[in-house]
Amino acid sequence: MKKRWKQASVFVALLIPLLIVGVDIAVSARAADGGIQWLSYAEGRQRREAENKKVFLVFNADWCRYCLKMEKETFQDPSVVAYVNRNFVPVSVNSDKEQAIADKFNVRGLPSTWFISETGERIGSRPGFIPADEMLQILKFIGSDSYRSMSFQTFVKKKK
Repeated sequence: MKKRWKQASVFVALLIPLLIVGVDIAVSARAADGGIQWLSYAEGRQRREAENKKVFLVFNADWCRYCLKMEKETFQDPSVVAYVNRNFVPVSVNSDKEQAIADKFNVRGLPSTWFISETGERIGSRPGFIPADEMLQILKFIGSDSYRSMSFQTFVKKKK
């Protein structure tokens, strides 16, 4: 009886980590299938406060060729989708429909990508189209708080 109990305990101890990893993979796969889970500016602000996460804020417009290109290429990349959904509160703002928010951020060109801290402070921005591989590096740079202690160029060199 003791031997069976011990075997069952070992089995359970091995099974639990596998289930946790499996759930994490399934969540990432679902997030990648569903794309980035974009929120409105107001929803994103509430979620940032509730979850204490950084905000990934993208300004775009329906007529913007590079916004559409970024949506089709960068924001469909499974690695980008999973990283954004897991580590940020993703917010999409159509600058034509929400001009006041675009003005608040002094957006002059599209697309325009911004990062906001957990406390609501602006970390930084990047104008223009960003390919998926570069976007993932930027996301990791901001998401890991490396921006606090080094330049982006230094971060990229350390990762090679």
